[in-house]
Amino acid sequence: MSRKIALVSGILLFLSLFGQPSYAQLDYLYSEPRLMTGGGVAMFRISLDDFESLYSNRWGESYGGFIGVRFYSSYYLNLKYNTFQQSGKSGTDAQTGLDLSDAKWSERWYAIGIRVHPPITRTLNSYYGFGVVFYDVDEAGELSIFKQRNTEKADEFGNGFFLEVGIEYLFIKQLGLYFEMEISSGGIRGRTGFEGFSIGGFRFALGLVAFPF
Repeated sequence: MSRKIALVSGILLFLSLFGQPSYAQLDYLYSEPRLMTGGGVAMFRISLDDFESLYSNRWGESYGGFIGVRFYSSYYLNLKYNTFQQSGKSGTDAQTGLDLSDAKWSERWYAIGIRVHPPITRTLNSYYGFGVVFYDVDEAGELSIFKQRNTEKADEFGNGFFLEVGIEYLFIKQLGLYFEMEISSGGIRGRTGFEGFSIGGFRFALGLVAFPF
């Protein structure tokens, strides 16, 4: 993880040093986009307490995208879709004798919320947002955290909330690079995400953003 953290830190340093435009650029860059869309890759850390009792790591790659439509001033209705998969760890389950590596976690989450994105006046911009999120989780194989917790199914639905904050660096007026941190929490079967069974977590994403119009 140290190399990934160093890479992200280097990107942020570059943006902070070279992202400020001259005053002559401001009139050209000023816009209040009606639509924004984008997607990228992230590192995600699931908050589930005993996740590593069956799976190889709480950290893993996550892919996703979003689309936002401005409905008032600097407020956008924001729709997001993200994924996260993880394989089982090596070894044998002490109780059943089953191979732990056969386990597989597949998680998808769908979010709807509000993103506050001020008018674009420079090459380096920031935003933040919040909303609700809905989870769909499947576990493949005979081993399952859900089954270990005495639930009947190896697939579950849940819901919770998310918070996001991000920065953008524009290459041109309609296209740029973004870095985003998202914190989410979600529970299943009527539980809240604060009862030790949160299938949300921390997500650090890097990707492309476009402002078509």
